[in-house]
Amino acid sequence: MTERIKKLVQYTVSGDMRPIAITPDFDSGDMLLPQIIMEGKRECEYILAQSCPMYPESAFTGLFTFNGSTLGDAFSRGGHKNFRELFSENYRKPIENLVCVDWQHCVGNYSKIIENGFIGIMKEIEESRRAHEGDSEALDFLETQDQLCIAMIKRAHKCSEMAKNKASETKNKEYKANLLKLSEALMRVPENGAESFYEALLILHMIYPLLPDSIGLIDRYLYHYYRNDIEKGMITKETAKEYLQELFLMLQARINHKSDRFYRGGESHFCIGGYLPNGEDGWNELSELIVEALMELPTWIPQISIRWTKKTPREVLRFMLDAERNDPNKRIAFVNDEPRLRGLMKNMEMPFEVACEYTMMGCNELALPGGIVFGFDPSNILRSIENTFHKRTDDIIKAKTFEDFFDIYTEELKKDLSEISRIGEKLQEKRAMDNSIVSNMLLDGCIERAKCFTRGGASKYTAVGILIGLSNVIDSLSVTKQFVYDERIVTMKELTDALKANWSGYEELHSLIIKKGKFFGNDDETSNYVAQLFFKTLDAVSTKDNYLGKKWIYGNLIGYNEYHKFFGDLTAATPDGRYAGEMTNFGIGQSGDKDREGLTSLLSSVAKCDPENIMVGPSVTNVLLEETLVKNDDSFEKLVTLFETYFKSGGTHFQLTYVSKEDLINAQKEPDKYRNLRVRVSGFSDYFNNLNKGLQDEIITRTVKTK
Repeated sequence: MTERIKKLVQYTVSGDMRPIAITPDFDSGDMLLPQIIMEGKRECEYILAQSCPMYPESAFTGLFTFNGSTLGDAFSRGGHKNFRELFSENYRKPIENLVCVDWQHCVGNYSKIIENGFIGIMKEIEESRRAHEGDSEALDFLETQDQLCIAMIKRAHKCSEMAKNKASETKNKEYKANLLKLSEALMRVPENGAESFYEALLILHMIYPLLPDSIGLIDRYLYHYYRNDIEKGMITKETAKEYLQELFLMLQARINHKSDRFYRGGESHFCIGGYLPNGEDGWNELSELIVEALMELPTWIPQISIRWTKKTPREVLRFMLDAERNDPNKRIAFVNDEPRLRGLMKNMEMPFEVACEYTMMGCNELALPGGIVFGFDPSNILRSIENTFHKRTDDIIKAKTFEDFFDIYTEELKKDLSEISRIGEKLQEKRAMDNSIVSNMLLDGCIERAKCFTRGGASKYTAVGILIGLSNVIDSLSVTKQFVYDERIVTMKELTDALKANWSGYEELHSLIIKKGKFFGNDDETSNYVAQLFFKTLDAVSTKDNYLGKKWIYGNLIGYNEYHKFFGDLTAATPDGRYAGEMTNFGIGQSGDKDREGLTSLLSSVAKCDPENIMVGPSVTNVLLEETLVKNDDSFEKLVTLFETYFKSGGTHFQLTYVSKEDLINAQKEPDKYRNLRVRVSGFSDYFNNLNKGLQDEIITRTVKTK
């Protein structure tokens, strides 16, 4: 790491690089303007009032944040009144013990502005004006977008002047040259498209505040700039690394350093690698440089996922796993293109050329460039089991075969999925009441349709449902099949009586289930069959007949909140041995030492469970390893082979934590002694002591793999 970057790291970690938001004095006469025109005018005034964070060591600038005095961006939504009301009423509060409202992630189509500049966006606006001639509402919306382009160009010129002034005060010749280069470039971009790797990154710095979420597949849309500059001798690998590091520091600096989110990788997450539209693997020398640049930084944001394909060389997977095991801040996760692309093509009806452009973002959501995740309301899928055993008791007692029983369960599953969709539609209607302004030019379809993304403007979106308690469902169905129908150890009436008694008086049965139950993750015939049956059923009942007009794909993460505890608190006892009020599981792994057969069996179970590729949304597979397995070079090579085999078999995702269960338990008791203990949670990493107890407890229940 160069001295220049070391200085910028200091500014970033101390919070000095985060810009101070400035609220302009808005004209009270604005209230006489049409609503959207007034809001657009104020957004432009706000943008132009913001300063440009810059130090003598800076080669880039452009970061600013919205503070809620205007509508703001699509991700932060600080000024979205109805969205805030929705969260105030429903956030972290289960609706009918079935749904909780949560955030929505999106990724900008950054390459469009990098290639064409705001001039290109203004041409799109003019074309849309002609298409919507006579539609005053559409034309007013387009006018706001045009004015935003002009405001962003003016802001670049303002930053140019600041860079020139900063250069005049700087004695270091290298830094002075950097600032003068910055000043000159800002007079060209982002008004016009980039002509170099440096200009492409500068545009990204300038436009990121308009949609401060994932930066997407930067090893793709920046690659030809990098390759061209390297070939022409305009840039060196080391200089390119510096530029990338300054970009990553900008992503870190956006978060308030006093916030717990400052240490969470879910605040900015992007991918590298994966299939290209021509079917080739997308890993390139820029992908590797991105990882090297990030690993040198002692920061927590961003996090990256490597998209593995069957064409990914083993040495690339090894390189990424080696980077992961040596990263104290645990910023790397692993996803598999093979099942995900099959699922997107089948369930989202995307052509391969479109589907392969997806990126992971947030805690492990996914979207296309210029796209957004809709739905994404964490849901208690275990309620369908609860209803089956506690409300349909008479019906399931009469069921003579497992198939008869499963038909009854399927009825309850359908009811809950329908109710989840109904509640989700109501939540989305509330979100749609805010007419957002600033992010639309980065979201495909909004300019063309002359509508903001909340009101039907976005043309690229995924319909995603989040199912909490999946392994509890599979285990409950598997135990029922095993104990009631296959081995006939217990009658259905005895099992339902035990559940209604919360296992009181049935301790022997409970102990037997925990000891002998065929639980998911052990690669046995019964639990594998039930898992596949469940996902085939989920696929069969998922249709386009919903408020989003697309077939649902599903995930299983919980993000930053302990939804597994919120739902578990209100859910009665279930056949997997869970007591009433006990937290449910999340992810598609196993916990509580129920995965008895080791890591190979767990991964094999996960890889086999979803033949229909319906679980290609934000799915998480957590693996907790004994640290010696990772640190020892011989066992590490075996792990590389194991995870490569897992992906070849169809596994969708994995993320690693390696720490002893004893340390986790002690960290809860004596947190001051374990301040640096960092873990992967649900698609993101954080310090163990920063997590709420529900998340800590979940991590402690994970089985530590020792072989």
